[in-house]
Amino acid sequence: MKASHRKDVIIARIIFAIICAALLAGIISLIVWLHGRNAGKNQTPETEITNNAPPEDNSNLPPVTEQPLDEDGQSVWTSTDGVNFRAEPNTDSEILTVLVTGTKLTLLGEENGWVQAEYNGQKGYVSSDYVTDQEPDTTTQETE
Repeated sequence: MKASHRKDVIIARIIFAIICAALLAGIISLIVWLHGRNAGKNQTPETEITNNAPPEDNSNLPPVTEQPLDEDGQSVWTSTDGVNFRAEPNTDSEILTVLVTGTKLTLLGEENGWVQAEYNGQKGYVSSDYVTDQEPDTTTQETE
């Protein structure tokens, strides 16, 4: 085989490899885009949310007010869907269950941005960003 022919074969292989890499990058980008587009759809209360970090826009969440507790505790409600009810007051602790909007909790205390509460006889923690002392109005549900 002539040296010039070998050179052409090498160049053709390099061009083929570049085209394959570009196609693969395009396919991966399409998959990531589609996954991100569908990420918020079809979530159920059983869907595990990985942390209790507050959303970037907190304007739609009612404020949590600190009130003295009576002996039996007071009721609070979750203010958003997908709230993690955790074993300890940190985002690395075990998720005991995932709560939906309007879930009633018995408030036991509050510390460092976490609410200690009781739900179905189980004690746990919820980020204070996701609870309110105002009972939700279940008569006016918005539909999308």
